Amino acid sequence: MSSTIELQSYREARRRRRQPKIPIWRIRILQAVLALCVLAICVRLYYLQIYKGGEIKGKAFEQRQKSRMLIHRGAITDRHGLPLAIDTTRYDLYIHPKLLKVSYKEAASKIARIAKISEEKVYKRLSKGYPVVTVAKHLEREIVEELQSLNWPGMDIVPRPFRHYPEGFLAAHILGYVNHDTRGQGGVEQSKQNTLISTGDIPKPQLDGRGKQILVAQDGPTWDITPPLGRHVELTIDNALQHLAEKELNAMAVHSMCTKASAILLDPTNGEILAWANYPTYDPNNYSKFPFSSTKNWAMVDVYQPGSTFKIITVASGLETGAIHKGTVFHDGGAFTVGRQTIHNVHGGNGTINLLNLFIHSSNVASAQLALRMTPKQFYDKLTDFSLGRKTGIDLPGESKGLLLNYKKWKPIDQATTGFGQGAISVTPLQLATAVSAVANRGTLIQPHVIRRIYDPKTGVTERWTEAEKRQVLKPEIAEHVAKLLGDNISMGNQIAGKIPGYVVAGKTGTAQRVREGGKGYARGQTIASFIGFLPADDPQILCLVVVDNPQTDGKWGNTIAGPVFNAITSEAARFLGIPKSYETNEKNGQVIGPFNKIVPKVVKPSVKYAEELAKYNAANGDGNADGNGTATSTNASSNSKKQVH
Repeated sequence: MSSTIELQSYREARRRRRQPKIPIWRIRILQAVLALCVLAICVRLYYLQIYKGGEIKGKAFEQRQKSRMLIHRGAITDRHGLPLAIDTTRYDLYIHPKLLKVSYKEAASKIARIAKISEEKVYKRLSKGYPVVTVAKHLEREIVEELQSLNWPGMDIVPRPFRHYPEGFLAAHILGYVNHDTRGQGGVEQSKQNTLISTGDIPKPQLDGRGKQILVAQDGPTWDITPPLGRHVELTIDNALQHLAEKELNAMAVHSMCTKASAILLDPTNGEILAWANYPTYDPNNYSKFPFSSTKNWAMVDVYQPGSTFKIITVASGLETGAIHKGTVFHDGGAFTVGRQTIHNVHGGNGTINLLNLFIHSSNVASAQLALRMTPKQFYDKLTDFSLGRKTGIDLPGESKGLLLNYKKWKPIDQATTGFGQGAISVTPLQLATAVSAVANRGTLIQPHVIRRIYDPKTGVTERWTEAEKRQVLKPEIAEHVAKLLGDNISMGNQIAGKIPGYVVAGKTGTAQRVREGGKGYARGQTIASFIGFLPADDPQILCLVVVDNPQTDGKWGNTIAGPVFNAITSEAARFLGIPKSYETNEKNGQVIGPFNKIVPKVVKPSVKYAEELAKYNAANGDGNADGNGTATSTNASSNSKKQVH
């Protein structure tokens, strides 16, 4: 019996020894936490090594390349190969003052003489006590060779890529510029940054933290001999036409004392922009000296209410939607009441008018009636088809999509005033030129672009041609009818704009009221003068839009301000491009007689007419380009507009 009790006591003690001191549920919780930690580590490793592995590896590789690496950006040229932006090698001079074997005064004197910089500034930098000081940047090779002949210890000369724009101000807003970190800013320099520095099959060397090359075994071409060259970008721009557009626009801008101006010349059959001038402009070689208002491409960033030039889109939309037909007439009594507001014409009533007379008399009343014959959704959808209220997709950075109020928020007065380019719509000049180009191109809208092709500078082989998107927004017969109406509008009218000897131009003037800053109401006495047209009217090959914001002279009208610039650019462009004439010019009493037996005056270029004013301006500002003193401000749409536009 005692042995049985002892055996039980032994077993009980053994069982107690085997029981854990920590409750089993706590152990299970600890195991679960450890399992979750292991799972989290595995998930994190998968995320970093698999999911994000390529990106992180690329960043690490890039970090081992950027420091002190010399690479020449590819050139940007016009359509004929004329260089507009090229890379050269310049040199930065660094001095280790404590390593110099000559006095600071002597060093400053010799460096200042050779580098042609201030001796006082050099001496101050050497005397500040820093271990390394930057003495000069962007030195030419000849200067560097003379500095190296001094054979001083403590002098480092580091080669740097240097972007140079040999044509100065020319096409500045299209090109953009390269900042001190060798990054493209604005224009093609920014949009094609990676292309311009792409070295193709030449692998970039890897550098350590001190910028020294990491030697690795590799086959094929190397970096060692000369700095490789990036891909070249060929633009659609024609250098001669760009010079022409900038010269004529600048002359009118100076004469009219406007805030800003733009002229866009494009080929409506393929979307290629042949010239694009902006005022004010800037020199990309010295971009830091100009304000942002000068360096931005306002013609694709800022918006304005287009006024009567927009009647082209309204008429085309009405015909396309079936709201009107070719024989539709309107009663124009000079005023038209919509709700509690009244729309007026500038020059009173015109009685019963057809579509042609709508353009000739630039009738706001008829345009408003036409707009109201469409449903809000019909009108809105047609405007979006024309790339209004959305980006055109041009191959430049920073484009605005404009302003187009959603049709669900339209009031009847908004729809009516939108018919003549106010109300619910505000556009960029680029958007308007693109929209009207569809009328010129038999109803096909083609995406505008400034890049023609990208090619390898070593072989000249084209790697990519620009393929612009196309879409049909109008029936061909409707586009052709509107183009004929616009051609008759110019031929039968008495305006200066669009009158070019030998050519029938299809076009429309516009003199819009200028929206106040902040977007409420209109600035008293301020206008935006414009003219858009294409030629020849029956077979359009070039289209030009001229917009002048807030001119102070010549009545502030689109006809008298924008018209002469259009005439000067397109007449010379037609001759330069060899565009066949619409009719043979026969002079009678020293005057050219055009269609409908109308006198076609000789084209007087603003650069010639205002040469004396321009000379005085150039003398005061140091060159023949706009100096950037104009203030470019974005204008905004007002949905409650009711004022007249011509």
